[in-house]
Amino acid sequence: METSNPAMPWWMLPTILFLAPLLVALIHNLFFKHKWGVNANWVLALFVLACWISALVIILRAVN
Repeated sequence: METSNPAMPWWMLPTILFLAPLLVALIHNLFFKHKWGVNANWVLALFVLACWISALVIILRAVN
């Protein structure tokens, strides 16, 4: 029994969960606040959140 989706590698979900909001925040700061970058604490929090969500999804897929 296969526990992962063959169409999407295991590393794709954490990458999307981390990069999509980060790019949105960078674009928002650049165009609306006219500053470069994002607070490092927010980047770390986003990374940790993406890892936790990905781990839960991967574990729940394996359980089913």
